[in-house]
Amino acid sequence: MTSLLTNSAAMTALTTLKSINSNLDATSNRVSTGQRVSNAADNAAYWSIATTVRTDNASLSAVKDSLGLGSSAVDTAYNGLNSILSDLQNMRAKLQTALQPGVDRSKVQTEIAALQSKMKATADSSNSSGQNWLSVNSSATNTAYKATQNVVAGFARSSTGAISFSQITIDVQSIRLYDTNSTSVTTAATNAQVVGATALTGTAAFRPNDAVIANRGTANFSGNNEVGFTLTTGGTSVTVRLNADTLKSAAKDLTKVTTDEFLSAFNNQIAASGLAGEVTASLDNSGRLTFSTSDTGAATGLNVSVAAASLTTGGTARTLIDAGFGTAPDVASVTGGAYSNLNLSSGSKVISINDGTTAKTITLNAASYTALGGAATSTGNTAVNGTDIAAMLNAELAKTAAPGASTVSATFAGGKITLTNGVTGKAITLGGADVADFGFTAGATAAPAGRNASGTDAGTTQAQGILDTNVGTYTTPAAGTDYSIATLDISKLVGTTGDTDLSAIITAVDKAIAKVTDAGTKLGAGKTQIDGQKSFVDTLMKANDRTIGILVDADVEEESTKLKALQTQQQLAVQTLSIANSSTQSILSLFR
Repeated sequence: MTSLLTNSAAMTALTTLKSINSNLDATSNRVSTGQRVSNAADNAAYWSIATTVRTDNASLSAVKDSLGLGSSAVDTAYNGLNSILSDLQNMRAKLQTALQPGVDRSKVQTEIAALQSKMKATADSSNSSGQNWLSVNSSATNTAYKATQNVVAGFARSSTGAISFSQITIDVQSIRLYDTNSTSVTTAATNAQVVGATALTGTAAFRPNDAVIANRGTANFSGNNEVGFTLTTGGTSVTVRLNADTLKSAAKDLTKVTTDEFLSAFNNQIAASGLAGEVTASLDNSGRLTFSTSDTGAATGLNVSVAAASLTTGGTARTLIDAGFGTAPDVASVTGGAYSNLNLSSGSKVISINDGTTAKTITLNAASYTALGGAATSTGNTAVNGTDIAAMLNAELAKTAAPGASTVSATFAGGKITLTNGVTGKAITLGGADVADFGFTAGATAAPAGRNASGTDAGTTQAQGILDTNVGTYTTPAAGTDYSIATLDISKLVGTTGDTDLSAIITAVDKAIAKVTDAGTKLGAGKTQIDGQKSFVDTLMKANDRTIGILVDADVEEESTKLKALQTQQQLAVQTLSIANSSTQSILSLFR
């Protein structure tokens, strides 16, 4: 049946044509843009990931520019130092010549003055992008001066989206050669900081030599592996452990825990403890695990000790893995001085032992010795040896009567008594009227073994640089004045006293050469670090570009082939639609 109102064939052909045209438009867009995902409508997930990576690449590009500027500043200072080092070596040779009899020192001074002027000019002109690290003004009124210069060296985005930047620090204070500030500069108080022995990603825990490349730089906490530390500051101790249980909510894959996930989990546990806001964990510029206090000053102390392994739910001890601090649990231990046998036949000996939780005052007397019974090794209670004293101390420390058993135990070896706290992170504090008779010092506190650090108070330091300071160099009696390398004058040094002064000047120049060499070493290390980071950032940007390409780039060969096929389909669809529309024309012949 043919209908005048509905042409089903034409409708079908039209639908097909529209579909082909839509595909043709999409394919043409991919061929023209070179992208299969050019906007969010094409693939929202891929577009979002690619956009984030592009943003990261833009940040890395800025980091690369920063490294370039930093490299330029370091190169400028390094080249200036090298030039001045040569001048100092030349100066030393001329000063040594001036020691010879008959040499006109005023003429030698003319050459030295030229070298002094050249060195100052070199330092003054060692300027890069407005920064001069060799000739500075550290006065309080010069707000542009920075004792340390930071070069942005890296950009990172954590799993939570938090942005962080790593920096390479250049200590300008230790490399400056000239400083117009002749007084002093104020140094800020510092916090207490404990740093691991090796880079976190270089420890066995983070598998630096793993055969599977994807696993390198990550730690496996899927089994019984554990990292635990006891952190003590301000009289408060907290034990923080990372294992399969505590990392469940922080790590995406327990077999491959990243350093970011590791640090985030550590800081979350600290934040939930009694040290919230007091201590933080981070990585230093060398990638070593670092614990820092928020408080500053010499009164601020921090102890970091390896905690004993915890038990799994099945009662099995976990396996401690090294995160730069070793794997042996740290406990407090104190050894007394030489011990002399005690007479307990009359009177008593009193010692107080505090294990960080329980303080016990122990009184040893004839009854204590009698309680040893046949276990006593001394000839009698008039001369009780260290072995028996240790046994008596342990018997008293183990008693559960109030205030309760202590976690400290005593041993005797090498003629000395040693007290050891069985709980990690707890100190031992000693007291009592007769503590000295046991070989100990009253009031002595033994901190847990491990790493200790203290902050420093704010203070002032000499402001002048290596070459223009006269502090700690020399005074010349012959000339009646102090000299710096920048102002030394040998023209008035005569006679035996003058020879002595000239020898002192040569020694001072030698010391200056050593200091300038040390400054060059620091700059050289910074330059190496910056160059390495530049190479890494460049490699990282290329890797990101490849990631973007994999996600959004179109396969041009495939798309061009598809385009040709769609164009053919479009022509056929147009012809089909034409045929479908012409079928109704035959109805008109019935009315002729």
